[in-house]
Formats: sequence, structure tokens, C-alpha cells
Amino acid sequence: MNGRYTLFRAHDIRGKREAFAGTEGERLGAALALYFIHTLKVMRVVLARDARLGGAELQQQLLSVFCKAGLEVLLEPNPIGTCQFYYACLSHIDAAAVMVTASHNPASYLGMKLVGPNLQVISMGHGPAGGLELIQQLYEANEPINEIGRQGSVHMLDTLGAFITYSAELANVGSRDVSGLSVGCDFQHGSAGCAIGRALGELGVHYSALHLIPNGNFPQGDPNPGIEASMQDAKAFLAVKPLPLFFAYDGDGDRMDVLYKGRQLSPSLVLLSIADELVNLNKDGCEPTFLFDVKASPPLLFEMRRRGYKVAIVQPGHSAVKQRMNSSRTDFLLCAAEESAHYYYQLKGMDGTRYASENTLFYTLLILKAYKKNPSLFETARALQDAFYREREWSVSITDEQDRSAFLEKVQLYLLSKGAKAVSHDSRGNSLGATLYRYGLDEGATLSASWFQVFQRLSQSEDNLLRFEVLASDQGLGRSIAEAVKALQSGFHQTR
Repeated sequence: MNGRYTLFRAHDIRGKREAFAGTEGERLGAALALYFIHTLKVMRVVLARDARLGGAELQQQLLSVFCKAGLEVLLEPNPIGTCQFYYACLSHIDAAAVMVTASHNPASYLGMKLVGPNLQVISMGHGPAGGLELIQQLYEANEPINEIGRQGSVHMLDTLGAFITYSAELANVGSRDVSGLSVGCDFQHGSAGCAIGRALGELGVHYSALHLIPNGNFPQGDPNPGIEASMQDAKAFLAVKPLPLFFAYDGDGDRMDVLYKGRQLSPSLVLLSIADELVNLNKDGCEPTFLFDVKASPPLLFEMRRRGYKVAIVQPGHSAVKQRMNSSRTDFLLCAAEESAHYYYQLKGMDGTRYASENTLFYTLLILKAYKKNPSLFETARALQDAFYREREWSVSITDEQDRSAFLEKVQLYLLSKGAKAVSHDSRGNSLGATLYRYGLDEGATLSASWFQVFQRLSQSEDNLLRFEVLASDQGLGRSIAEAVKALQSGFHQTR
């Protein structure tokens, strides 16, 4: 492997754009083709990209290699969002698939997300023969493609209209349900604006769009609505035109922040607001379970249970969430929300089979439907969110492993001295992929008058990056905990 770059991540292939320069794209394409043909046993592949710089060149390299290997390529030649890509996969469920994207990362990054037949998760340790583990081995071995004597074929796809129709039908949303609403959207110059904007317009929703045109330079900043600097234009817009609902999407459109009356409503509380709508879409006699990542607030979990909903928690990350939703044999895990603003749902395939994946257009429409029907749902969720303190996720980069371990030890000693308990597995023994330091909490069943929860995790998508988030019963306690942890970071490079 190219020693200058780390390409193979926990959930996808991602790195600085120069890591894909020259023949590296062809080398990656050869590894993917070998994996598809010999491990997945498929001869068809969906190939798409978003608007990232270098994406068109990498897509062309992959196309050439796949055709050389004899694969039938189902090609989306124009930039699309990742959720539209997943729809293309649903429409060709027997094919493997590659989406050229680097999601919310800065403009200097490039990469790809991989899917197997039946929307099977392909990541590090997930997928046949270890998924990305085997693909990395094939890449490092640099094995050539053995031409089979015939050139593969190319079939052009244009799924935009069908994706919009599918998403609206999946949400059971027509113009009667959302027409007349006025909302704002910030597309961060990513690739989701075409589908979402067209869908809103066709359904009679008036939308004000910021940064609508796809632009891989991302002149507004990193295409990440979780970064305050990237949301400055949105905040300025809302100061002049205070719309009650505002949606912000990341670079490839599979991440969606919802702002209610100018402030973010955390994804778990968004799910609370539309829980009845989700249940109404799935009246098939099977009681659904709502899945939340480990950062979900204890008051939210308590309120979901109080209203009679079944809930469970899962470690964060695309692969972990989808794998959990697809593999459950005891519970119907209908949907999930990560506090990073990723939403998941048991999508319906063309034959009615369910596949866990993402569709932010579906969720956008369902949120609008719920809001038009009963705006007080969102007011109630906001009141619940305001009832506790949240220091939104921040990061600290520590490149030296010994320094990183020493820092984490200091954090642990401090939090244990405050009476917290460290939790790294759920009640069934499943890893949370993170450490929760919890004080005054009883597995979400009860809430003490004074409580806090600190989330700590090593990033699986970026090198040497530790992530933290603090929730607490009140601002004074939460801020004191967050400031103490940040004080221990002194001397290390920090990012947001």
C-alpha cells in the first residue's frame, strides 16, 4: 500500500485526493473487480459519483477497469447524492456497487463507498471474506486483471425521477400533506440538491435554497453541517428570514441536520417527533424498535419508553448500524438515528423485501408531513432538548499513541473521581464502539436530579482523532465537565 496515505478506513475507502492520482485509481479498481467477481460472484456493478473534485476522473478509471474485467457497468454519469445511489442499488439488487464520494470531508479528500448485492454492507470486517480487509489485501498485492476475452458493457442510468417517486411513496406523502409549507435548505454545494429541490417543488413546498449548485471546491467551507463555520450563511439567512424548519445536508446528502426555529434539533429528538408517522407506515403486526446511537440523550430514551416505544442503542457508524438492523432475528429494527445526523430506515425493495439503508429525502418529506399535521410535536421535542445541557461533539487530534493513551487515562481518572461509571457494552454484551462515562443514570430507566454523560471515541474515519460529547442535567454541571476535559487537552491540536 502507498505508505504516504491511509486509504482503507472502518467504513469506506477515503483519503487525500492525491492518493488516487495517476494509476492508483486503476489499482483500486482492479482490487474491487477481483473482489466482485471472485468473492461476491457478481458480474454487474452500479457505478456513481458525487460532485467532488477528482471524482469524474476516478469514476472514469474505475469504469475502464471494470469493463476490462468483463463486468456489466450500470453507470450514473452525472453527480448524484448517496441516497439516490442506494436507490439505484435497490433497483439492481443483484449487483455490487461503488459510490465515488468523501461525504462531509474537506474538498481535498476523495474516496468511495461500497455495497454488495442486496445492499450488503462492505466495510472493514463486514462483508464476505472480511469485506474491505480482503480488498485491501488485493490492493496491496497489486494483482492484475485477467481479461476474460470480452469487454464488459455499459448501461446508462438516470434514476432521478424514479428516486423521487419512490421516496414520496415510501413516506406516503403527496402534495396534500406538505403543500403550502415554506422551508429553508442548505445543500453545502453538495450533490443532494437536485433531487430534494425537485421533490419539494413538485409537492408544492416553497423552499429557499442556499449553496444549491454542486461545486467540489466547497467555497462555503467543508460540506459538513456539523461544523459551525460551514453554517454561518444558514444562520445569517435565518436571522433575516426566521423559517421554522431548515434542513442542512452534507456533501453527498446522506447526512441531514434539522434546525427548528433557528437551532439544531438533535436527530434522536427529530425521530421522536415523527415516531407516530413511522409506526403508521408499518402497521403489519410487528412492533418496531427504534435504534439510537450511544450519544442519544438519557431523557430522550426515557421519553420514548414512556410513550410506549421500544428502543435500543447501537455503536455509531454506517456499517455498525446497518449490520445491526439487517442481522437482528428477534426485533424489527425499523429505523435508526445517529447524533452525527445520519438517519436509517428499512427501505422496501422492488419485491417488498426490506433493506436497512439511508434516504434523507424520505425523512425530509416525513418531517414536513408530521410538521404540517401537528407543529406542536416539534415544540415538545425542543422543550425536552432544552431541559438538559448538551456540549455538541468536539474533537482533539493527538498523533503520538503514547500521548493519546496518557490523555485518555487522565480523562478517565477525572471522570471516575466525579463518581461516573465507564460503560463500553450494552446489556446484551454488544460493544458500543465507544466509552460512556455515566453519572446519576440507571440504564435510561430513571433519571436522577443531577446527572451527566460523557461520550468518548476514537474516530474510525479520520486518523488520530478523538471525539467527545457531554450531556448533563443542567448547564453548570455540563459546562464544568466539558471545560475540565478540554483543559486536559492542553498542548494537543484541537479541531471541531
